[in-house]
Amino acid sequence: MGPLTRFFPLHKGFFGLTASFKENLWEEIFACIKHVGMTYQDVLSAPTCERRFFLLKLIDDKRKEHEAVEERMESVNNKNAKGSRTTKVGGQQLKSKFKDGNLDLNG
Repeated sequence: MGPLTRFFPLHKGFFGLTASFKENLWEEIFACIKHVGMTYQDVLSAPTCERRFFLLKLIDDKRKEHEAVEERMESVNNKNAKGSRTTKVGGQQLKSKFKDGNLDLNG
């Protein structure tokens, strides 16, 4: 009888995680601990789908916060911008309105 051949040829990374997978896993663990507030043990014991769910929710929340800040900045910028006037008031007209007390300072 000749030498036995392998029924399932195995490669180096068969019994362990590849380096790129480990790096991605560590990134997820770091993000869950730092930004989600999970403990190291919680992250390791959580199924991958739960861990990814928490990270996707975190990304979605941060995106919404960013959009809200941008909207507020736009409204502040638009409020401070010069608008077009609907009526023109000359200097003498303004002085006489101010003297008579007919000047609307609120709007």
